[in-house]
Formats: sequence, structure tokens, C-alpha cells
Amino acid sequence: MASSTPSKTKTAVGAVIALVLGIAVVAGVGFTLHKVSADPQPKEYATVHGTIVGPDGKTYPHAFIADGVYADPINSKAHGNCATCDGGHPSWPSYGPYTHFVLPAHTYVTMTLTVYDSGGSLNTPYFGHVVGTVGGTATYDGVAQSSLDPNNVEHTFTLHGLPTTTQDPLYVSVPLPLNTDKEMAAYNNDPTKLPVGHKVTFSFITAGAGNYVWNCEYPCGDSTYQGFGAVMGQLGYMSGKVTVVNG
Repeated sequence: MASSTPSKTKTAVGAVIALVLGIAVVAGVGFTLHKVSADPQPKEYATVHGTIVGPDGKTYPHAFIADGVYADPINSKAHGNCATCDGGHPSWPSYGPYTHFVLPAHTYVTMTLTVYDSGGSLNTPYFGHVVGTVGGTATYDGVAQSSLDPNNVEHTFTLHGLPTTTQDPLYVSVPLPLNTDKEMAAYNNDPTKLPVGHKVTFSFITAGAGNYVWNCEYPCGDSTYQGFGAVMGQLGYMSGKVTVVNG
């Protein structure tokens, strides 16, 4: 009867090789996922200046944050050296220079967006309404309003999260007013000449820490998906992140 020692040795060697290969595969997958999940979006951190009494009578830290909305990614400055514009999209509209906003938890946040793009009609009139802000309004060039004409909207800032039991809900949606053809005339002839733009300011109150997203609900993409193709599906142009942090 032949000895079983060589067979046992081969089995042991095979097990070691399988273990090493398994570790290598796991390490490779981990490295790949880490690389893919890396966040390339430019971050802006809200700055706290003093306190303010909220509509519930409580006193909150008062944080401020600002950004812009542009007809192209070159003026937005959210894409580094935009000679290629992340794959060659020099005509795509873009928020900027920031697309990832970091906000403190349990804070009264005032956000200002200066908007420089043209627009048109929303697919869903609901997004012409201001939702989730303090007082249910936003200030448009100094005038408080609870909605805009859904046929005269440039983009929207719509902040939300997936339903979950692990973080507090946060939903804010604000329509942004378009710049008229007359206001856009100089820019259309020379993209270095921005229109004066419109200033939109609104406030909302954060709860606990969590990870959220924002996106535009105006159909500013190509003709696919009812105007929600192309730029609408590209992170960092018409969508981004909001991180609410403690401390």
C-alpha cells in the first residue's frame, strides 16, 4: 500500500497556495473598491458665525455656505483644469466651485447660490415650490417667495437621503430662477462674460450626522430620459453630496 505522506504534503501546499491567492484577491478587491469609492468632488465646509433662534424657539449655531450654478464647467471651476472637462464635456452646466458640502449637525444653515444659467420648463411643477426651508421660502434677489413659475426655472437644488433608520431625514428643495435671453446675450457671444446672475438665499436646520445627496430636478440633460440623460447622471455637475458631521 502506497504511503499517503506525499498526498498530504500536496494537499497542505495546495491549501497554502489557495490561502495566499485568496488573500491576494481580497486585497485586490479592497484596493479597487477603495480607489473607486475615493471622493474627487471639491468640498466646501460651512462656517459658523454666532447663533440664531429657530422657528421652534431653540437657539442654534448659525452656519453659512455659498456656491454658484453655471452654464458651463469652465466658469464653475469645479473640475480642476477644464481643458478636457472630465472627459470632454465643455458645454455641460455645472455647480461650482464646490459640489460636496460639509455641514455641522444640529445647526441652522443659510445657503446662498448665485445662478448664471438659462432654463425653461420643469417636467414636474412640484419642483417649482420651495420645500424644507425655514419659513417655507427662499429669498430671490432680496424678495422672499415660496415658489417660482415652473416654466421659468434654471435648475433646482434638491437635497435628500435614502429612507433609513440609521440617520435623520433631511429634505430641502429650492427652484432657481433662469436668466432671460437678454441677460444671457453677452455670455452667448463670449462665455467669459457672465450675466449678472440671480442671488438665491435660503435656510434649513440639520439634525444628526449623516450622508446625503443633492441633485437638480430641472431637465437640463440631453433628450434621453425626458431630459435627464448625460449631465444629469454625472456626479459633480448637476448632482453632488452633502455630509452632516458632529463637532
